[in-house]
Amino acid sequence: MSGARFRYALEPILLTRRWDHDALLGELAERNVAIRQQQEAIGALQAQSEQLALEWAGVCASGQALPVERFARTTRYLSQLAGQVRAEQAALAQLQAGRDELVDRVMASQRAIEAVEEHRDEMKAKFVQLRLSGDFKIADDQWNTLHAGTTT
Repeated sequence: MSGARFRYALEPILLTRRWDHDALLGELAERNVAIRQQQEAIGALQAQSEQLALEWAGVCASGQALPVERFARTTRYLSQLAGQVRAEQAALAQLQAGRDELVDRVMASQRAIEAVEEHRDEMKAKFVQLRLSGDFKIADDQWNTLHAGTTT
């Protein structure tokens, strides 16, 4: 067998694509963390709003006379919390849209890597086939040379 080894000429491109893919995966992980944190922030605001609404319902059910100032302050605060929840939900939707775009880029990157790997595998199979074919030809030539003198 000959000592030639398979060397894939496009290996640097494959490595670069893998590195880019890994960077995209890291970016996607960061985006997922940001989304989870945003969801937790929304949950905290909603819990705070629900708690205040329960307290308000308890005060209203008690039949106590409420000062107008307290009523106005509580309703403003509930309204402010609702506005914050809407703003945080809009930010969450933006983060999720960005994540979806990143997922598309990750998938395209993965397809590009797979295409180069498939090409590499095809080239390696051709290389092995050519090498084996050459080795068989050398073996046949040696066999014929060795046996050429014995048949005469």
